[in-house]
Amino acid sequence: MSVANTFAQTFTRTQTAIFVADKMRNLMKALVIDAGLNPTALMDAWSDWLHDAARKLMETGHLTKLIIEFYQPGSNTASGRWDFPIRYDGTDIDDMWVDVDYFRQSFAKAPRPPAGCSYRVLLQHSPGAPSVGLATVQLKSLGSLAAREAGTVIATPDIMASATYYR
Repeated sequence: MSVANTFAQTFTRTQTAIFVADKMRNLMKALVIDAGLNPTALMDAWSDWLHDAARKLMETGHLTKLIIEFYQPGSNTASGRWDFPIRYDGTDIDDMWVDVDYFRQSFAKAPRPPAGCSYRVLLQHSPGAPSVGLATVQLKSLGSLAAREAGTVIATPDIMASATYYR
């Protein structure tokens, strides 16, 4: 009699939220570096509050979008912006993956922010989200920037992240 060994891997929402949060940090860091900016502020914010807030909102299914805005200090208009919409519909995905090469190819299509820019990361969530200590902040005006879809960059069994850049 033969005995078959089977292996089933299950992912919990907590595991996928941690995976997506960590990978989003890496993608945003690459984006900031490609823009010629110092990623220290991003990494400090990520350690201080961004990781925990993003992870908690993903665990509950309330995070709808991570946004990174590039802007000239004192300006109310964005010089550039990337949105990372979050979906909770990865049910046909059996693994967790990040398409870093595809994301980096998108850099060439998006305009680089002008010299002297600053950046900030914002989280958008759906109504009924648990409190994670976020303040309400107005997005910068997009002016003449128009959205361009870049496609899915992170996939898990239950959380998907895509990218949209503005040019």
